[in-house]
Amino acid sequence: MLHLVGDVHQPLHTTSRFTHDQPDGDAGGNNVKIHCGSGCGAVELHGFWDDVLGTSAHPQDAIDAAAQLPEPDARLASIADESVWIDESFKAAKADVYVQPIGVGAGPFALTDGYKSAALSLAKQRVALAGARLANLLNEALK
Repeated sequence: MLHLVGDVHQPLHTTSRFTHDQPDGDAGGNNVKIHCGSGCGAVELHGFWDDVLGTSAHPQDAIDAAAQLPEPDARLASIADESVWIDESFKAAKADVYVQPIGVGAGPFALTDGYKSAALSLAKQRVALAGARLANLLNEALK
């Protein structure tokens, strides 16, 4: 459940972009090549979004990072309908992921500092919301 709730809050886990050059879709950004600069190991858009919050395997790093997340909107956190969560992520992909400098096609596209900063902010909001929603689901199930 942890994995599924978290995944549907990552915008590229809920969409695939279809274009003339990619009539079968871009596999949720997996077929979009990027250059993201030093300190970033991603070579494709999906990988960048998967790793934007960090890649450490140390639990304390995750605990420290979670303490810095924004407080999720309580009204949004109370929504238990997963189709709404998926729709939110789909809309975020259109509004915040597939935007400049990401152009049409398979790239490669060079990510700007502004894009990376906006991605980090959105990812923090989405993971905080996912955590609150997961907590609500678990609390309700364990009553």
